[in-house]
Amino acid sequence: MCGIVFAFAKVPGALPDPAALDRMDIAIRHRGPDEHGQKRLEQVAMGHRRLAIIDLQGGQQPMGSPDGLVWIVFNGEIYNFKDVRAELHRAGHNIRGTSDTEVLLTAYLVWGADCLARLNGMFAFAVFDGRDGSVFAARDRFGEKPLYIAETDQGIYMASELKALVAGGYVAKKLDPLALYDYFTGHYIKGPRTIFRGVRRLQPGHWLRYTAQGGTVEQRYWAPPAPTNELTDEKSIIAQSLDLLRDSVGMRLVSDVPLGFFLSGGVDSSAVVALASEVAGTRLETFSIGFDEARYDEREHARYVANKFGTRHHEFVLRPAGIDVIDRIAWHCDEPFADSSALPVWYLSEMTRQHVTVALSGDGGDEMFAGYDSYRGHLLSERLRRLPGFVRAGAVAALRAMPSGNTGRRAAWLKLARNIEDAGLPSGERFAAKQQAVFRRDYLASISPWLAPQCTKGSDQVLYAAMFDSGMDPLAAMTLWQQTVGLPDDMLVKVDRTSMAHALEVRAPFLDHRIAELMNRVDMNVKLPDGRQKYILRKAMERWFPADFLWRRKQGFAVPLDHWFKDGLNDHVRQTLLAPNAMVGHLFRRDALERIIGEHQRLDRDWGFALWALLMFETWCARYEIGPDALQ
Repeated sequence: MCGIVFAFAKVPGALPDPAALDRMDIAIRHRGPDEHGQKRLEQVAMGHRRLAIIDLQGGQQPMGSPDGLVWIVFNGEIYNFKDVRAELHRAGHNIRGTSDTEVLLTAYLVWGADCLARLNGMFAFAVFDGRDGSVFAARDRFGEKPLYIAETDQGIYMASELKALVAGGYVAKKLDPLALYDYFTGHYIKGPRTIFRGVRRLQPGHWLRYTAQGGTVEQRYWAPPAPTNELTDEKSIIAQSLDLLRDSVGMRLVSDVPLGFFLSGGVDSSAVVALASEVAGTRLETFSIGFDEARYDEREHARYVANKFGTRHHEFVLRPAGIDVIDRIAWHCDEPFADSSALPVWYLSEMTRQHVTVALSGDGGDEMFAGYDSYRGHLLSERLRRLPGFVRAGAVAALRAMPSGNTGRRAAWLKLARNIEDAGLPSGERFAAKQQAVFRRDYLASISPWLAPQCTKGSDQVLYAAMFDSGMDPLAAMTLWQQTVGLPDDMLVKVDRTSMAHALEVRAPFLDHRIAELMNRVDMNVKLPDGRQKYILRKAMERWFPADFLWRRKQGFAVPLDHWFKDGLNDHVRQTLLAPNAMVGHLFRRDALERIIGEHQRLDRDWGFALWALLMFETWCARYEIGPDALQ
């Protein structure tokens, strides 16, 4: 696992001075503390920060072809590199080293862009091809590894993290209004857009080619297949999915450094540990994090799994004092990012890195096996739609009139009222509304004069385009959206940035493209019978776990923000958000901010998610030195 930076000048000899390249790769040195390399040619400069995992003595980067014409910088792991290497050998191509980087470079030299179809892994890489003076870059199928791009009149610049482009001087710090709307409704920013105008992300499953004369061409080489109802044999589906997952876990156990497992106690991470215990051949190291608040804590379930498989288990308890790291999280996440579970993943990564260099996780299980509540919510909404409108309106009015006094109960009433209200919307609008966990569109328009022009149905249609495709079944569209948007832009951003901040590589066996290609062909009535989420995976795990473990209510990796913000953190939030020079003061009316803080403190309403989003935005602005001129 590594970090890369890359600069290509349209005009030979017009590269920026070496100090700019130094600033770029210093900004991401946390991604690779083991080695550092740079290469500078007449038209290209590249840097590499290495976290050594495979072939510890070899594999140095940037790496060049034997004739010195083609150079690569690569971040990630090619899990099937031995198979690709064998295919290249059979075709008469000699590979002397044992690193996956040399295999990837040779595969590009032989097959060009077609090499991507042969790779099973997580990666982002950039190649300077001196044979024709072009640049080639690609990103893995699900977007586990990031790649930011800035194009100017002078050339193209790329980096593993946005902060490197900022450090190199290639970013004008002007905020994208639609990205801000996206953040203050949905708590993160969806690609290819970024928070800064003029910078984009290379999308998952895409490659690009750039030439000085022709500019940029981007092409998608892989996408999750559109869900169908092709497969209906439950036993066969369970057997196939289990075989693929077992093979995927085995591939991700290859490492020349110590390796462990994130273990939340949920079905996904428990499944990975169960399968790894069969094939690893050594005692497993497992790592969990929990909370003092019982309804958020899953450590009991993690301990059960650890004891069952005899792992060497480690735990960490996250308390409000741990929130002092938000400045560091804001820096490492590159853009405003308000997924509060970044906090526990940060500390889990920090603890895990003290023992191992690589960790396997259960990320992706929900996206592959229909595990999110949104599926069940859609089915409930469809039933509610059958009720007469006046009945729904009466129920909503009654729920909203319920007395305050208990924040948890009040929040549940308001959530139910919203669900009943949303039932009257078309499926696409309903899905977009349910994703707006920070502020709803209409409410945001009422408290933010600056963002009000962005608060339109048209904005939601851009950000949730797949859900507005009238030709696709809503549940199928939901699956694709989660696999291609929610997964890479929220889940994988969180995991990559918080783990790489501690130089920890995280591998996700569920994110093997073969699993998506199987599960997206499964009839939804088999995948989600009677609304039972993750049915296939739970049935596959019955060999290892009892029913009460497998079929308990999904808990997720939630953080007790409601408790924290009304207790020890309230003064910090108030002082930060209501400071005279606060950036949120340029976006939101002060009376609205005061009302939100006050209502949360008085238990009138749970504004925990909104306060976290406001706090993370303000912290990010301070860390990246963003002032009011960025709004112009």
